[in-house]
Amino acid sequence: MVDAAPFRALRYDPAVAGDPATTSAPAYDELERFTYARHLQASPYTVLELLAPREESFSAAGAAYDRWRRTGVLMTDERPAYYRYEEHELRHGVPALQRGLLAGVRIADPDVLAHERVDPVRVAQRVRRLAAVPADLAPVFAVHVGSSALRDLLAEPIASPPVIACSDEAGIDHRVWAVREPDDVAAITATLAGLRVVIADGHHRWAAAAARAGRPPGDRTLVYLVDASLHGPQVLPVHRLLQHLPADTEDRLAADFELLPVAPPMVVTALAQQTELAFGLRLPGQRAFVLVARDQADLRARLPAERSAAWRSLDTAVLAHAVLPVVGAGDPAFRSDASEAAQEMEVAGTGGLFLLRPVSATTVYACAAAGEPMPPKTTWFRPKPRAGLIMRSLDSL
Repeated sequence: MVDAAPFRALRYDPAVAGDPATTSAPAYDELERFTYARHLQASPYTVLELLAPREESFSAAGAAYDRWRRTGVLMTDERPAYYRYEEHELRHGVPALQRGLLAGVRIADPDVLAHERVDPVRVAQRVRRLAAVPADLAPVFAVHVGSSALRDLLAEPIASPPVIACSDEAGIDHRVWAVREPDDVAAITATLAGLRVVIADGHHRWAAAAARAGRPPGDRTLVYLVDASLHGPQVLPVHRLLQHLPADTEDRLAADFELLPVAPPMVVTALAQQTELAFGLRLPGQRAFVLVARDQADLRARLPAERSAAWRSLDTAVLAHAVLPVVGAGDPAFRSDASEAAQEMEVAGTGGLFLLRPVSATTVYACAAAGEPMPPKTTWFRPKPRAGLIMRSLDSL
């Protein structure tokens, strides 16, 4: 069961801090440096001041947090609530809705499953930031499959106006309502208890919450719970950008793959049409290929034998264990936007970009249920919940 509870939200007072679109920010792993700089200048009270990516800034972030709470920039809701959070956008020109609940979830909950490994160094850094800024500034993003009772509860219209309404720089409309009626709260708590959820994004935040020194038994952290079968996110691939590749990369790959030349702008589309194991490859000089496996069983046989069939079906696992070692490539950088990554490669004039296909939600669940973390950055769930809209102080009920 998911042990979830309402909580007293920590949020910006718009009368003091201004437009929530400027005080909040996209998930910080989606912020490249120029976008980060724009958001940092958007408001004197931007949540990015509290998220402090560098350790030397933690003390300043803690001081700002204390000052903003003392002066009313940040306020705490008087009564606990669940928060219904909707994100409205256009996907390929078609209106789409992501709807879920923000809740305080018990950190030791065994029914919250991870699907990716965490970096202990990054976890330790987040623990130190939590010590400086004792608040959940962005929720852990978790998905579940199909609860008709919860779906019906969330489909009910809410008579009260949203406590937060804003449109962000990507054209996504964010709407948040507080759900406080005792009957509704009891029904949500009971329904969530029957779910098993998988962390889509925020593995390091979850691990840091669990590792925080001195936390009381039954402590909770902020989680955004979304039904992936109805109003859920897109599951997108994460591509691999290599700074350097050997001059004979094509020859090395030819032993295992048929290299099909394609026009660079069409490589993602051509890759999506492949039904067998395949990758896209872009090389400097506007060269692009679809790599189609000559013998996918042989490639998958090179993966660790103790792994499950679901894990061995992952293209990222094949790339990491059977392709990049043959090429002799170093550690890749992870990029979610194929076009921007290709441009980055062309500007550098070296290296290469391996393009991947998305993983199905079913495979994500299967690996998580088996306790098998996927290779890092196998999935990219979007849209993500926005940082700084609804937060939770660590002393919150």
